[in-house]
Amino acid sequence: MHNNNTYPDYALGLDIGMASVGAALLASDHIIALHVRTFDKAETAKEGESLNKIRRDARLMRRRIRRRAFRLLRLRRLFKRVGLVHSHETSVFALPESTPWQLRAEGLDRQLLPEEWAAALYHIVKHRGFQSNRKSEAKADEKAGQMLSGVNHNHQMLETSGYRTVGELASKHDAFTAAKRNKGGSYTHTFARTDLAHELRLLFQRQRELGNPHADSVFEQAVSDLLMARKPTLSGENLLKMVGRCTFEPTEHRADRKSV
Repeated sequence: MHNNNTYPDYALGLDIGMASVGAALLASDHIIALHVRTFDKAETAKEGESLNKIRRDARLMRRRIRRRAFRLLRLRRLFKRVGLVHSHETSVFALPESTPWQLRAEGLDRQLLPEEWAAALYHIVKHRGFQSNRKSEAKADEKAGQMLSGVNHNHQMLETSGYRTVGELASKHDAFTAAKRNKGGSYTHTFARTDLAHELRLLFQRQRELGNPHADSVFEQAVSDLLMARKPTLSGENLLKMVGRCTFEPTEHRADRKSV
């Protein structure tokens, strides 16, 4: 850095770190000034994680809960619209004489009453299993890797046990006697969303064969859409929607700043 003729030439050096900034002002033959400023790192003291990561994770959790609640509200409204239930309040799905797991298993062999059919379908869409967005999920995220391990184990169990659906497996297999859902940070009872989609199709097929008036293909497609609903991944056209246009060529997307 060069100054005017009033003062001799000097150079300014900066050392910018995670928790400090050092500065040195140097003349050609001596040090003019030295300085350092320290501050707390923007991370948690115990885990050493970014404070922004904590806020981001909390925001993602709130978004996930909000989307799930809205999906289930749409399902309850659908049930009321087709005449399956008289109200879209959650209290109509509480059946003291049987559990949703039992109804999902029994629905393969007997016609379910309207309230039983609604409870079984609601349970499937509410607990809709795990579906990965990434091919390398297990390596990228330890929690996701544990989920995938549980998913693969239960998928193999479903194929080899002779049970027709996830609901029948969880209702009758000894491995699920103590608990049907994950407990204590374990993911051994995680099911694949594709297996639940297969169960939904088979249940609708069996209920149609058994004479259930609320098992037509239009209703099945509407429930299936809610089961498989998800935001599109950021790739292709969905990603380009977030990229601005070039200042000099408005018909073209902006290039990455580091691509030149």
